Amino acid sequence: MATTLLTRPAPQLRRDQRALVEAIRRMTDFGAVAVLRGFDKTSRATRDAINEVVREHGGHLIDLTPVPGLGELGTVPAADLVVATSRALAPAAERCAAYWNVPAVVPGDGPGGLVRTRQPAVSVTRDGGGQDVVVRQLRLLGPVTWSDGTAPSRHAEELVLKPTIEGMVVTAQYGETSVTRPVARLIEVEITDEIVAEIDGHAGLVGAGRYEARPTTRPVCRLAVNG
Repeated sequence: MATTLLTRPAPQLRRDQRALVEAIRRMTDFGAVAVLRGFDKTSRATRDAINEVVREHGGHLIDLTPVPGLGELGTVPAADLVVATSRALAPAAERCAAYWNVPAVVPGDGPGGLVRTRQPAVSVTRDGGGQDVVVRQLRLLGPVTWSDGTAPSRHAEELVLKPTIEGMVVTAQYGETSVTRPVARLIEVEITDEIVAEIDGHAGLVGAGRYEARPTTRPVCRLAVNG
């Protein structure tokens, strides 16, 4: 007796995801495209649709799932374009794009069209090598020592760094004391033991070492696709 194989229909893409795929179809100047996605079926289907378009252009796709942790971008093959399949992954896509100095294509939340903006960023380097980029927020959860060069080093139980047009803003929490100040040049951070670091909304562990954070001279190009 012949066996009938049942196949499930492919997930239907949302309107914003279809708009994202069509926006990439209209682009031409790329070879490698990095895609950040979730683990759900719709995200995978969006990735597959983008991959089909990229292959039609003669390029190839880099699947960036899960999101690389702090300091891990150096191990990922560079891309010419970075795409986020959801708004929640937009900051991570912008971080990768800032690292490679390429555009980030993300779902928008406004009326139809393609909106181009510039997102400020901060580069993070570790002594002995290793570099990363922050576009929204770096949050270090654990004991650290930090200095902005205007006063002796001080301790913090939580340190938050946010890029701004003028440079960055640093907030340090120690006990009941909280200090927030703008920083135009750089801050130095020393971590003596492994702690949790949240970079642009994604948490991971970061090892002991000395780190420097400074504003970048090239903000990331953000292309918001409004479906």
